[in-house]
Amino acid sequence: MRPDLRAYLLGDEGARAFGPGPCELLHRVEETGSLRAAAVGMGMAYTKATRLVKAAESAFGFKLTERTIGGAGGGGSRLTAEARDLLARYEAFEHACVDDLRRNFNECFSGFCDVPRIGCVVMASGLARRFGTQKLVEPLAGVPILERTLSALPDDLLDVVVVTRSADVEELCDVIGVRCVRHAGALQSDTVREGLKALPGVAGCLFVPGDQPLLTEASVRAVVADFQMHPGSIVRLGWHGAPASPILWPSEELPSLAALEGDTGGSALLARRQELGVRVRVVEAARELEVQDVDTREDLELLESALRV
Repeated sequence: MRPDLRAYLLGDEGARAFGPGPCELLHRVEETGSLRAAAVGMGMAYTKATRLVKAAESAFGFKLTERTIGGAGGGGSRLTAEARDLLARYEAFEHACVDDLRRNFNECFSGFCDVPRIGCVVMASGLARRFGTQKLVEPLAGVPILERTLSALPDDLLDVVVVTRSADVEELCDVIGVRCVRHAGALQSDTVREGLKALPGVAGCLFVPGDQPLLTEASVRAVVADFQMHPGSIVRLGWHGAPASPILWPSEELPSLAALEGDTGGSALLARRQELGVRVRVVEAARELEVQDVDTREDLELLESALRV
């Protein structure tokens, strides 16, 4: 399945003034030197071709063709300078629309029929120095922290990859059947880059901290649904309007994320390019603990207590 687009320019009264048909007609006039020959080449009546040209000229307020004198045929037509300028602008506009159409289609229809799904990079490369051991495999109410986080990521919506430096995390992913990429990079940007490399051609990418174990599937679905209804947006889960994680990026910004350097992630890109701020949308979590990550053993105890309530 793929989208299709026909770009038309309308006059002040809403009637079509220019579009694919007149565009092709003018190109054929340029090639053949004759409006009549251009019409014949398109299987179009000469009277209709003349009508299309005159309607466009009336809408734009300038001539599109002019008569030429002499030659083997005794004369013909050529494009005016204004017509050539119109063609260049129209085709640039049409190409830009097609690019946007394809991107917006992929985002709005991600996962529908044969349209690529949204990718999901689970960030699991931290060394957990404050925790003291590899926290992602530590049990929370009997289930490893990372496994709880992964349970919130619906496989009918997302292509998930866990990116880690940890052999323990890799082993856990193997046990529960989740795709894992192990790398040696020490920086956050390395994790982002490895994740995107593993997910080529996705319609967008959700970045999820592996240590957010009370994240719910309902909230993830809400983030994805908001993204699909507002293509080109950067959608974050949040609490009381304050943005948090996870964060879903549109496909057009993924190359910029892959080009990040140093111990930085998407937040650095948002800080560097302030114009991105107007594209950020925040979806409210069902409860505050959904956006809580686990940095210390005290954090883990807090979440244990919450689950017992």
